[in-house]
This record gives sequence, C-alpha cells and structure tokens, in this order.
Amino acid sequence: MTGCMDSSLPVICRELDETIGNLVPAVEGLLQRLTDAVPTVGELEGPGVKVTALLRFPDGIGKGEVVASLFRWRESVRLDIELAHNRAFKKPDGTASDRRCFLNDYEASITVPAGTEELPAEFQREVVSGISAARDAVQRYNRVHQAPWSQVSVTAT
Repeated sequence: MTGCMDSSLPVICRELDETIGNLVPAVEGLLQRLTDAVPTVGELEGPGVKVTALLRFPDGIGKGEVVASLFRWRESVRLDIELAHNRAFKKPDGTASDRRCFLNDYEASITVPAGTEELPAEFQREVVSGISAARDAVQRYNRVHQAPWSQVSVTAT
C-alpha cells in the first residue's frame, strides 16, 4: 500500500451504505404518513435508494408523488425529498399554460453522519408540514383570494 491510497474509503463507503439501509424504513414510514399510500423502494443510478409514494391532491387534478432519495454525500448520507407533480396553471381557454404550478412545489434536504438510524424529529415535522402545505396550496390561495379574477386554476400537463 502506498501513501497515495486512502485505505479508509472502503470502510466509509460500507458504513454509509449501512446507514442508508438503516434509514430506509424510517423514510418509508415518513412517506406513508404523508400520503397514506404504500411507498415503493428502488435503486438510484449511483449508490443509493429511491423511495416514492403517490400523493393525491384535494381537487383531484393531476398526479403527484413524494420522492425521497437517500445517497452517499461526501462522507455522510443525504436525504432529498421532493413533491413531484404534473400540475400547471390553466389558461382561460382551459388548456395548460407553460407555467408549472409552483404553489405545489416542495423540496427538503438533510445530511446525516454515518451510523444514524433515525431521521431527526424536527426534520420530519418540517417535511410533514411542508408537503401538507404544498398539497393544499391552491385551495388555500383561492380561499384567501375569493374574487373571481384572483382565483387560481390548475390542470394536468
């Protein structure tokens, strides 16, 4: 072995992969709590895990899913959560505009050290409130802005 090789790299990678494996049930539980749907677990292109769960919007328009990606990030594990959807603002003629409905967008990330077995409670609370707010954003906006010219309409793309 030479001084140019980092002999601890395989050990760190193994520890990070174990941490990812330990966090998958916590991420599945979080997504199930958010969506009331059974999450599916798959692999990312690189070393990591992708957990997805379908999300229904209250108005029934469009499709959404909560996507959680767990992967190695430098010498720690990163979790990215995103609300992916196909909702866009509706034009007066009823067709979809080229503007995505940003009111329904949500993203969150956290980085945890190797050996972590649970997601921090504060992060879980933040994600639950953020996804709930994003899911209900159009209805909440329309309740506040009741004039017909101020209402927001969405459609699926």
